[in-house]
Amino acid sequence: MPELPEVETVCLALSKVINNAKVVKTEIFRNDLRWKIKKSLKKDLQNDLLEKPFRRGKFILIPTIKDNIFLIHLGMSGQIKIRESIETLLKHDHVRITIKSKNDKTYFITYNDPRRFGYIDLFNKKEIDQHFLLKKLGVEPFAKELNVNYLEKIFKKKIKCIKDTLMDQGVIAGIGNIYASEILYSAKINPYRSVKTLSKEEIKSIIKATRQILKKSINLGGTTLQNHLQPNGKLGYFFQKLEVYGKKNKICKKCKYLISISTLSNRSTYFCNNCQI
Repeated sequence: MPELPEVETVCLALSKVINNAKVVKTEIFRNDLRWKIKKSLKKDLQNDLLEKPFRRGKFILIPTIKDNIFLIHLGMSGQIKIRESIETLLKHDHVRITIKSKNDKTYFITYNDPRRFGYIDLFNKKEIDQHFLLKKLGVEPFAKELNVNYLEKIFKKKIKCIKDTLMDQGVIAGIGNIYASEILYSAKINPYRSVKTLSKEEIKSIIKATRQILKKSINLGGTTLQNHLQPNGKLGYFFQKLEVYGKKNKICKKCKYLISISTLSNRSTYFCNNCQI
């Protein structure tokens, strides 16, 4: 599933072409995604101007001049393709939007999603804090609100392990299975540790590792393991920098012990049982 760096990569690519771009045409080839696309989407987007996109958690949000928000959620396998010429429609291309940029250049933005767990929506800006996908999201990893005091207050009320808590979108928005494993490896924290047992210094290490790893991945275009491609069709190269995730039967670079793999909350969890305490 695309996580924060992959979504941010897409958002940054969209920002280069759609800031103040006019929607010329909206085509919906299949509307039964995780939730059905509204029938009014095509009409409501027609001739609207798209403003600079931003990301919230794993969601891409594009304000429009008509005071709406165009939301894109990539789900588990979604991709956004940005092309300067129209391409043959592929099997899993579900939505295509034709835009004309402020410098009068035409772009074709296509939403492709083999598993159809993503979603596309359009709603009024006033509803952003109450949208069913956004209203319960926690703090952003790069926001100043993510600090020791914030996490300590939450950890006191929870009995969950730290890996599950990092992946809880109501605590921190945007972290999934890949980056939770990488963050905890970098911070030297065992994924099975109860959040109640973490010290201030350990929480600081988790926050620091979170920001460092997510930033590094964004700079490298995210992680391509299965589905993720950048909107220009290139791979996300952070997969070359993964320290622990997917390293089954590999040796820990820090201590030379074998990387452990187990199932935690139905997710593959990679860690070093020697380094991570």
